[in-house]
Amino acid sequence: MKLELSTTSPAYNAMVSAENSVKGTSNTVIIYKPPTDLSLLPGAILTEEEIKQRQIEKQQSLLYSTKDSVIIDSIFKHIVHNQIDILKELFKFIEKDEYQSLCKLIITFSIGTNNALRVIRYFINSDVKEDPNNLNRNYSISSLLISFYLEKIGQQYMKDIIRPAVLQLIQDKALNFQNDLNNPSQTNNFGNLVMWSKKFADLITSQDAVDKLPVNIKVLSMFFHEIWPQDDNSQGISNFLINKFFAPALMTPELYNIIPPQVHKSSRSLDNLTILAKVLSYSLTGFNWDYKEIELFAPLKQQLKAIFKENQYFKNVLSARFSTSSYQYSNEAPMSQLHVLHSILCQHKQMICQMYSSMEAGAEFQKLMDNIPDYTYRTNYQFLTPAETKAIKSYMDAKNEEIGYVGYVQKNGKRGFVKRILVIGTFRIVTFKMNGKLGRDGHILDLLEISSPNNQQFELLFKAFRVHATTEECDHIITCIRRIYEYSLNNWPYQLKMKLKISPPSRLEAISPPDHTPTSSMVSAYKALCSYYQIAIKQTIAWYLENAFSNPNQKAFNLKVFTKHTRECPTNQELIPLIHSLRYDWFFEEFIIKSYKVESKELVQEIALMLSSNTTIHRLVLSSLSMPRESMTTLFDVIQNQKQLTLTHLDVSHNAFDEKALASFISYLQYGNTSSLVALNVSSIGITATSIKLFVDALKRGSFPNLETLNLAGNKLGEGVLDLSRWLSNEGAKLRVLNLSDTLLKLKSFVVEAGTKSALESLDLSKNVFKTKEETLYLGTNVLVHFERLRCVNLDKTMIASDTVKQMVAYLSQKSITLDQLKIGENMLTRIAVTGLISCAAFNHIKVIDLTENDLTDGGVKELARALYGNQNITKLVLNGCFRGSSGAQRSKAILALSNYVNSSTAIQTLYMRGGAKTNQQLSRDITPFLLSLGTTHSLKKLDISNHLMGNLGAAALAKAIYQNKSLSTIIYDHNNVGTLGYANIKNSLKQNYTIKEMPISIYDITEVYKYNGTTELEQKKLRSLLFKIETYLSRNQAL
Repeated sequence: MKLELSTTSPAYNAMVSAENSVKGTSNTVIIYKPPTDLSLLPGAILTEEEIKQRQIEKQQSLLYSTKDSVIIDSIFKHIVHNQIDILKELFKFIEKDEYQSLCKLIITFSIGTNNALRVIRYFINSDVKEDPNNLNRNYSISSLLISFYLEKIGQQYMKDIIRPAVLQLIQDKALNFQNDLNNPSQTNNFGNLVMWSKKFADLITSQDAVDKLPVNIKVLSMFFHEIWPQDDNSQGISNFLINKFFAPALMTPELYNIIPPQVHKSSRSLDNLTILAKVLSYSLTGFNWDYKEIELFAPLKQQLKAIFKENQYFKNVLSARFSTSSYQYSNEAPMSQLHVLHSILCQHKQMICQMYSSMEAGAEFQKLMDNIPDYTYRTNYQFLTPAETKAIKSYMDAKNEEIGYVGYVQKNGKRGFVKRILVIGTFRIVTFKMNGKLGRDGHILDLLEISSPNNQQFELLFKAFRVHATTEECDHIITCIRRIYEYSLNNWPYQLKMKLKISPPSRLEAISPPDHTPTSSMVSAYKALCSYYQIAIKQTIAWYLENAFSNPNQKAFNLKVFTKHTRECPTNQELIPLIHSLRYDWFFEEFIIKSYKVESKELVQEIALMLSSNTTIHRLVLSSLSMPRESMTTLFDVIQNQKQLTLTHLDVSHNAFDEKALASFISYLQYGNTSSLVALNVSSIGITATSIKLFVDALKRGSFPNLETLNLAGNKLGEGVLDLSRWLSNEGAKLRVLNLSDTLLKLKSFVVEAGTKSALESLDLSKNVFKTKEETLYLGTNVLVHFERLRCVNLDKTMIASDTVKQMVAYLSQKSITLDQLKIGENMLTRIAVTGLISCAAFNHIKVIDLTENDLTDGGVKELARALYGNQNITKLVLNGCFRGSSGAQRSKAILALSNYVNSSTAIQTLYMRGGAKTNQQLSRDITPFLLSLGTTHSLKKLDISNHLMGNLGAAALAKAIYQNKSLSTIIYDHNNVGTLGYANIKNSLKQNYTIKEMPISIYDITEVYKYNGTTELEQKKLRSLLFKIETYLSRNQAL
C-alpha cells in the first residue's frame, strides 16, 4: 500500500484534465427555505439535537446577496488553491457531531468552485497517512466527503443502470432473502439470492455501465488504485466502487433517488436490498459480514469474482477516461451553509490567515475577508441601536416572522427623503422609523409590483400603499423579496403574481425555483395565507399536507385526513387559509368535506372562490355540511359559471336545500358543464314528489352523455317517480346504477316502457315498504323485468314476503335476467324463503347474497349451507343475525354444514356471520368447530364472527385457525368475552402468521376485562403487553 498520493501519477493528471474540461463553469445553486418551514404534529417530541438544530436555523434566517455568496466562493477557492490543509483545520473549530454538516458544506462549495476532486484527493491522502484503515471507516472525513459527493453526482447514473432491477426486486413480494439465510437447506442454497446477486453483478460489469460511469467517479477509482497499485485482486478500486458506491446505493436507495415516491417500499423489500448489498460487498471486497454460516457463500463468492474478472471490469474502469453520457446534476447550497462557512471564517479569521505559508496568500485572504461584513455584526444587527433591535425583534416575533433582511433605506415621503429601517420577513415587508416605531407593514399577497429604474432606487407597490426608497443594496432587496415570494406563492398564476419592472432586466438575478413537492408548495401557500388572515398555523394540517400525500397517485383532499388522529376539528376560520391555498393548486383532483358544520359565510365564500379558480378538481363531495340554506345557492351559481371545472363526480348529499338552492342546483344541471359527469349523489337534499319533475326536466335538457350513477336515496319522491321512470326509459337509458332507497316509492308509478334498452345493472330499493304479495310480484313482472342487464338488487328492509322471493328470482331468470347480487336483509324472512331460493336454478348464478337479520333459524342456515356445498360462484355471504335457536343437534348440524361449505369453495372470499342482539342468535361455544375448520380454507379473506360471546375457548380455536390458515387477511371478532388467556393464544399464533393484516382490537372485551374488579394490575399490564405485540405483528404483515 502507498501512504501518499503522487502529483505526477496518472490519477493526478486525470484529475487536472477533469477540472480543466469544466473550468470556469460554477453550477452552485443557492436555495432558500424558511427556518420555520418544518411542520410538526402537536405533541411531537424533539430530541435535544433536533431542538438545538432548530435554534441554530432560526439564527440563520438572514439572506445572503449574490455578491456575498460570490465572495465566500472566492475565499473557499483561494484556500483550496493556496493552502488546502486549512480545510482540515476547520474541523478543529467544531464538535464531532458537526463533522457531517461541514463535509456536506465542503463538497457543495468544492463542486461550485470546480475543486471537488482536488479536495477529496487531499483528504484521502491525509487520512491514509494517519491510518490506512481510515478509508474503510464510514465516518472518517474522506469517507464522508466521498459519500456526499457520490450522492450528488451519481444519482442519474444509478437510475440508468440499476433502477429497473431494483424496482423489479422490491415489487416481487415472494422474495424473502432473510428467510433464505435462516433456512439455506430449504431454499436450495440461497437460490433466489444467488440469482439476484449474479444479475446485479452482470449489470454493474456491463459495457454500458462502464461507458456511462461519470468521469469524476473514474478519477476517484484511480485514486484508490494508486493506493493499492500492485494488488491483483483490485482491492483499492473494488473497495471504492462496491463499498462506497454500489452497496450504499442499494442499502439506502432514497439517497440516490432510485425508487420513485409512488412505489411502495415494504420493510421486507428494503431488507432484501440490504442483504444483496452485503453479499456483493463480502464476495468482492472481503467485507466483514457476521452471518453465522458464511462458509456456504464460498461458491457464490467465486462466481461473482469470476464475473468481474471475465468482464475485466476494474481494468476497463481505469482505462476509460471519458463517459458516453453527460449527466447533469444540481449542486444546491442551502442558505444555512453560507451562514456556517461565513461564521467559521469570521470567527477564526486571524488564525486562518496565519496558517498560510505564503505571506502574499495570507494578505490576499485578508483582503477577500474585508469585502464581506463581519458575521456577528451582521446577524446581531449591531448597526442598529439596542432600542431599534428590540422593537424590530418584538414586532416580527409577534407576527411569527423570521428576519431575512434588515437595512437602512432613504424613504421618499411627502416631506422628502427620510431614513427608515427596511425589514424583510418570511411573508411580510415592514418599515420602521428610526425610533423603532412601526412605519408600514405589507404582506406579500398585497404586493402588486416592484419597479426599479436603476440599482439605487426601487418602489414597492402594495394594494393600500407604496414604498419608494433609495439604497445601495437595491438589487439584494429585490432578490430577497423575490425569494420569499416565489417560495410561498410558487403555484400562483402569472397574471396574479407581482409584476417586475426592473431596468435594465439584466439586473434580475437568477434564483432557483423552490425545492417543492406538489403538496409542500401548498403548505407554503397555506402558511403564507395564515399570516395574511392573521390566523395561527394549524400544525396538524401542515404536517398531513406535507407527509400524507407522498404517493403522487393519491390526489384526494379529504378534510377527515387532518382530523383522523385527533378529536380537534379545524374551526371555520382555520379552514379559510387552507381552502384559499387550494385556489391555484394543481395537484389535488378530489375535494371532500363530509359531516362538518359550516357556519361562517366567509368559509362558504372561500369555497366558492376556490371552485371558481381551480380547474383540476374532478370529484367534489360536500356532504352533511349543516350549512345555511342560502349557501348552496352561492356555490351552484359559481359552479354553473365555471366552465373550466370538469366534474366527473358530484356529491351534495344530506344537505337541506331550500327553494332557491334547489333552483340554483337545477339551473346548474341544465346549463352548467355536466358533460363529464359520471356520478351524481343528491340523496336526502329535500327533493319531493313535486320538485322531482323539475329535477328530471333538467336531466333531459342538460348534457349528460356519461352519467352512470344516480343516488336519490332519502328524498320522498312518492308518486313523482313516474317522471323518473320515463327518463330511465329514454334519455337515462345509459344509467348503470340507481339508488332509490327510502324514497316512499309507489311501485304502481314506477312505469318502465316495454322494450327499453336500459344499461341499468344495480338498483337499490331498500327501505321502501312493499306491504303486499302483489306489490312484490309487480316489482318483478313490471319493473325489474325491463332492465335486461340488471345484476344487483337491494331489497333490504322492504318487508317482502318469504314466499315471493323464489317467484321473483325465478321469473327474472325466465326472462334471461341473471342476478349476481341479491340483498334481502332485515325482512323477517323465514326458513321458507331459503328453501324456495335454493330450489331455484337462478340461485346457482348469484355471487353475493345478503340475508342479514332474517328469521332463518339454525335449520334455515343448515339448509342454505348444504345447498351451497361445492358452490364455486358465491364470493360474499352475509348471515349476520341469522342463527336462531339453542345449543343442540340442529345447531351442530348448521355449524358443520357451514364449515363443509366454506372448505369446499374456492370462490368464497367474504363471510359475515355476526351474532344478533338476542341470546339465541349468539353461538357461544358452539362456534368452536367452525373456527377449527378454518385452518384448511383456501379462498376466504375476510371473516366477521363478532358478538357470539365465544370466550377464551373460542379464542383458542380461533388462534389455532390463525396458525394454520394462509388465506385470511381480515378478522373481526369484537364482543366475544375474550380475556387475557384468549389474547395470549391469538398473539402466539399471529407471530407465525404473515397474511392477516387487519384484526381490530375488541374494545368491548378489553373494557370488560378492566371493569372486572378481580383483574389485578399485573394482569392489566400483561394484557397491554399482549395487545401491543398483536399490533406489532399486524404492522409487520401490513408492511409485507
